[in-house]
Amino acid sequence: MGAAIDDWTRSPALRALVTAFGGTLPVGHLSHRLAWLDDFSLVWDTRNGGERHESRRVDHGQDIRELVDHVALSLGLRGRHRPGRRYYQHVLIAGGGVRTCVARSLFAADLISGGVVADQVSGLGSLRPIADKERDHARYLGLTGIETEFDGMDAGLQRAFRLDRPVVDELMVGGGFSGWRVRTYRFGSRDIRTLAAPSTEPATRRANTADTLEFWAEQVGRPEPGDNVLLVTTDLHVPFQHCDALRTLTLRHGCGVDTVGLEPQGLADPHLRHVYPTSAVLQEVRSAVRSMRALYEALPPVSSIASRNASERCL
Repeated sequence: MGAAIDDWTRSPALRALVTAFGGTLPVGHLSHRLAWLDDFSLVWDTRNGGERHESRRVDHGQDIRELVDHVALSLGLRGRHRPGRRYYQHVLIAGGGVRTCVARSLFAADLISGGVVADQVSGLGSLRPIADKERDHARYLGLTGIETEFDGMDAGLQRAFRLDRPVVDELMVGGGFSGWRVRTYRFGSRDIRTLAAPSTEPATRRANTADTLEFWAEQVGRPEPGDNVLLVTTDLHVPFQHCDALRTLTLRHGCGVDTVGLEPQGLADPHLRHVYPTSAVLQEVRSAVRSMRALYEALPPVSSIASRNASERCL
């Protein structure tokens, strides 16, 4: 994994991006380069600690827009929409806004109907209340009763897989973001679950990607060492969420991980189709840097061959 991270952080694409914003990518040890990139990437931060839908939109000039479009593929922010295997023990759908949950659920269902075989499917989320903009998206999509991210993911799974009533619905109410919920459906021979994970810092923030993956592994999916997991997300989120999955599912549980991302600009449904602004793409370059740094710092002295193979498929 360290070699793949080193290659990404030394890539001509990232170097060109850093140079365009007035920086000089340092040489030397990977740990120092990651720390420098973490600090430097604040220039691309438009979230200021908030949710993605709260990000400021920055209008960049044509030169920057063209550069970002050019380097996105090399940095793994586009073009990662086909899985590397045909069979996975587990398919996980990353959560997000209501529109995102619906689009990713449909993408996962299309992959499975197109030949990907999965024993289990789980939609990941939290009990985060949705924002007003998400309520608008739910209304446009004809969804009712959507109050949390969990509700959005559950509605997306129901629509994508044409699910009947759940067979199990577990809810644990807690203060802050300490509550959780798991709803289980039967779909043919497989289980499909919607889950809302608790935060590991419930007093200050909602569950993040790593929290949801760890909760799924410990309490829901219980993967065996050697199981293969397909993580489904959106194209520009592939690098950071793949690194979070490697840090949790591969290093802690011995799973192989592939991560694929849908391309929202090409979706047929106009209520789901959208194009990310350049500032959003740059924000996800920062997210990738920070997740790679966390992954690198979690690596044991010698990574297993399986772990290295898993990382090299998507980094």
